[in-house]
Amino acid sequence: MQHLDSPVLVPHWEGYELARDDAHSFVWIYMGYNIRLIAVPHGPDGAFGYDYAWCYPKDPELVRRAVAQWNGDTQDEPTGWHKRPTREIRRAPHREEAADYNRPRCVHGCYLHEGCRTVNCPDVLDYQNRARDTEPEGTA
Repeated sequence: MQHLDSPVLVPHWEGYELARDDAHSFVWIYMGYNIRLIAVPHGPDGAFGYDYAWCYPKDPELVRRAVAQWNGDTQDEPTGWHKRPTREIRRAPHREEAADYNRPRCVHGCYLHEGCRTVNCPDVLDYQNRARDTEPEGTA
C-alpha cells in the first residue's frame, strides 16, 4: 500500500485520497454526521461505486492517522471505525502475517470474542449463540 504524503482531492467523489494499493484508492468523504473511508476500485468500476467502506467520527485528522498507521498488505481493515456499511470484508493479501489483528469483527469494528459496544449487536449475538451451541455438554 502506498500512503500519500498529503491528501489529494478527488472531485468525482468530493473527497480526498489518502492511500492506494494495486486494486483501490482509499478516499474519505463526508457522509452526513460521519466521514466514510471508501475503497474505490481502479478503472471504470470506480466511477459508480466502491467495494469496501468504514465509517468514522467527523474528524478528518482521525481518519488520516488511521490510514497512515494501516498496513493494507497485512491488515484487513484500518482501525478506529465504528461501522462497516458494506457487507463484504476486505482481505489483506498477506493477512496471515497479522493473524491476531485480523480476527473476526462485528459490523461495528469490535472483535467478536471481546463483545461489542453496541447493545444487541447481531454479529456478536450470533457468535455467542454458535459458541454456546458448540460447547460440550456439562461445561456451560
